[in-house]
Amino acid sequence: MPDDQSHQFPAGQFPADTAFSSVERRLVAYLVALWRLRVPIRHARPDAAGNPPRRVSLSDGLIWMPGTFRGVDGRRSGALFRAALVHAGAHLRFTGPRFPAAGLKPLQLALVSLIEDARVEQLAMREHPGLLRVWRPFHVAEPDGAGTAPALMARLARALIDPDYRDDDAWVAKGRRLFFEAEAGWDSPALSRRIGGLLGNDLGQMRVQFNSKDYVVEPAYRDDNLGLWDHGEAPPSPPSDAETVFEAFRTEQQERDHGRPDEQLGEGATPARLSATDVPARAVGEEEITAPPLRYPEWDYRVGIDRPDWVVLNERRTEPGDPAAIARIVERHQATADRLTALVRSAKVSRPVRLRRQPEGDRMDLDACIDAMVSHRRGEAPDPRVHEVLVRRNRDLSVLLLLDVSASTGDPVAGGGRSVLSVEREAATLFAQALDGLGDPFAIHAFRSNGRQDVSYYRIKAFHQPYDDAAKGRLAGLKAGLSTRLGTALRHAGRLLERQATHRRLLLVVTDGEPSDIDVADRRYLLDDARRAVLGLAARGIDCFVIGLDPQGRDYLTRMFGARNVMVIDRAEKLPEVLPTFYLRLST
Repeated sequence: MPDDQSHQFPAGQFPADTAFSSVERRLVAYLVALWRLRVPIRHARPDAAGNPPRRVSLSDGLIWMPGTFRGVDGRRSGALFRAALVHAGAHLRFTGPRFPAAGLKPLQLALVSLIEDARVEQLAMREHPGLLRVWRPFHVAEPDGAGTAPALMARLARALIDPDYRDDDAWVAKGRRLFFEAEAGWDSPALSRRIGGLLGNDLGQMRVQFNSKDYVVEPAYRDDNLGLWDHGEAPPSPPSDAETVFEAFRTEQQERDHGRPDEQLGEGATPARLSATDVPARAVGEEEITAPPLRYPEWDYRVGIDRPDWVVLNERRTEPGDPAAIARIVERHQATADRLTALVRSAKVSRPVRLRRQPEGDRMDLDACIDAMVSHRRGEAPDPRVHEVLVRRNRDLSVLLLLDVSASTGDPVAGGGRSVLSVEREAATLFAQALDGLGDPFAIHAFRSNGRQDVSYYRIKAFHQPYDDAAKGRLAGLKAGLSTRLGTALRHAGRLLERQATHRRLLLVVTDGEPSDIDVADRRYLLDDARRAVLGLAARGIDCFVIGLDPQGRDYLTRMFGARNVMVIDRAEKLPEVLPTFYLRLST
């Protein structure tokens, strides 16, 4: 799951006054895509006194959702429903059997539940770091809050999820320290019982106020925790009518005799249209979808408009290959790898630094000139250092290398038996080796398409991920196939790249042919859409360059990227040495 973006619905997709029924379908699909959970969701009804439920509840594999959250309106309630459903999914994914409640006081039950909430959220954020942005906005406790038990527990809940939160209270600090010192044991629910019990004892000795009858779990997206506990009898039933209890089941990949996964999200599914019961089994050998599908616009030059939500992009996980194959590439081309590292290191891509009071330079330092004139008028010898220069001393650049892995990249290169994709893989390997050694933030992604309803996108190495054996295995496992809907891939890559807080952001595209797809007969259509995408990236401050492996492709590449941003090579073997030249262009 992307650093991002894949965990956020556009704000405008939530109605102004949001009830759960109005966003249920898209959020159910979101849950399926995120956790691979098909879980029945029921609408919780008011209690016997007519009071609507205030929190989500879990019961025997069912999720009971409030119809609305009282006091929360508009788009924020949509975000709250999403946060609540994702949190419930984290419990189903990471919480094991119920905790025995025997012998525990109500305050200890509440604290063990709080630690368990934090534990499953941390495990969830290990898999999907972007979930922090889904949950953190609802943690609003302040360090100067009241000294009651609920207030201290809300502060502890925030301390366990918000790395920027500071709280000087000794009890909150102890809870935070115990929790993070035990990080190696987060996989075991027993940790929640141990830490919650210790903190409950401490809080009891502090004589703080706690009334279990009016205690409500905070923040609002967290469930009521009734489903965590075994009270030795039938658990309290959620509101209200009795119905058959279904067991939630995970759509984990099942291995058949042939060793291939047999279940997957439906092709072309979007959050707005997919419900949990609509997810079909995936075809044998089909790659796993790793995030909710996204829709992107596409430019239609014939009518002069962007067709909104026209193309569906699915992020997929490629089957890993052998990381040792990547290591062998570096060994075979060690001299080239060293040369690439030297070239990349020599490019100082950063904000210029102004050096004042220099003896020589390309411009005058106004302050130094004034001081020199003052000294001259006073009869003193003026300081001759009256120039200034602009230099680039550091490196401040992030790079995304986007590889075309369409069917044509499986063809052999001219004059050799290797495929175009194998040359792309070698170039990406050597380039990544150079960037990883220098510490520059970089990512390697790939794409292909099968019509506008299924553009496949692969994060081989994301910005936040190390360039380790897992990333090398994904790079080694790339296979050629299908078509080249370039414009959508550019938009998605730009969306990921623009989040990097660097002075320059560079998108490098490697392709062996012009855009094409099975549902487009007009050659100009996808060319103009890619050109439109490149213009959009430039407007957002992203430098976009392309390396063409088609010797006859300069005309169509220039139409899409502009003459200065195109490099065409006549032999694919030159690709590894050509990649760093764009670094040098950015440093001039």
